[in-house]
Amino acid sequence: MGLVTDVIRLRPLDDDGLERLLALASADADPADVMPPGWTPDRPDEFRAFYRGFLADAHEIVAGGRTVGMIRLTATGETGMWVARSARGRGVGLTALCRVVQEAPGRGIRTVTAETATANHAARTVLARAGARLTVDGDRVRATITAPTEPATDLADPVRLVAAYLDFYRDALLRKVDGLSEEDLRTSRVPSGWTPLALVKHLGYVELRWLRWTFAGEDVPEPRGNPRVENAEWALEEGDTAARVRAFYLEQCARSREIAARHDLAEQAARWDVPLPRPTLAWILFHLLQEYARHLGQLDVVREITDGVVGA
Repeated sequence: MGLVTDVIRLRPLDDDGLERLLALASADADPADVMPPGWTPDRPDEFRAFYRGFLADAHEIVAGGRTVGMIRLTATGETGMWVARSARGRGVGLTALCRVVQEAPGRGIRTVTAETATANHAARTVLARAGARLTVDGDRVRATITAPTEPATDLADPVRLVAAYLDFYRDALLRKVDGLSEEDLRTSRVPSGWTPLALVKHLGYVELRWLRWTFAGEDVPEPRGNPRVENAEWALEEGDTAARVRAFYLEQCARSREIAARHDLAEQAARWDVPLPRPTLAWILFHLLQEYARHLGQLDVVREITDGVVGA
C-alpha cells in the first residue's frame, strides 16, 4: 500500500453530512457496499432513514477536505465502513479504521469488531493490517481488534505501574509491526537504515542485556548479538524470519517479567562495568521505559510513512 498523501480525519455525521454521503453514494460508490441491503441510488429516502438510525455512531471520512466515505463505531464496539471508488487504494479505509480503534478506549470500548464477506479481499487486508484477528465461518469473516489502553488511572503502586507501562509499550511494539508485509518489515525508510523487524530484534536484546545479563548476572554468551556481525542486534541475519525474531523478543520479555517479579526495586545490578554506582532494578526498568518510548515514537513515524497507520 502506498503513502497516504491527504490528511484523513473523521467528522461526526449530521444532517448536512448525511446529504454529502448520499450524493457520494449515488455518484461514486458501489450500492452493495453502501447499505442498506439492496439499496439503489433511486431510493434516497431509504438511505437517509437507514443512516439516521445510527447517526450518533457514524462519521464522515474526510480526505483533503472532501468527504470520501463513512465509518461507524457503535457503543458495543461494532464498526463498519464504505469508501468511494475514487478514494480506494490510498490507505483511506485503513487510516479511518485505525482512528476509530484509537477512539474506542475513550468511549469505554475495549474490543472493536467487524464482519465482512470471505470474498472481500480488500476488506480482509485492511482489517489484518489494522491488527485484527480474523475468524472465517463459511462465507463470512469476523474481525476482532483489541483497543490499546494504558494502565488503569487509579494505579499508585510503583511496582505495578512500571510493570504495566512496560507491558503497554511491549504490546504497542507488536501492534505497530502487525499487519506489515514481509517486505515492509525488512525495508528501511530512514537514513540510518534500520528496519521495523530489526527494531524488534534490537529491543529483544535490550531486554536480555539489561535484565538477564546486567541485573541478574546471567552468563549470557552474546548479550549484543553475533560478535561476527557489526552492530549485530540491529542486523537481520540469515534465518532471522519475522516469526523467529518475534519469538526471540517474546522470550526475552517473559524472562524480564520473571526477573523483575522476584526482586525489589531497590536491589542493584549484579554486573556493571561502568565507573558509576550500580543501577537499581527501578533505574533499569525506567531506563527500559524511555528506550521503548523513544523507539516507539520512531516506529510510529515509519508505520505512518509505510501505509498511513497512526495511533497507539
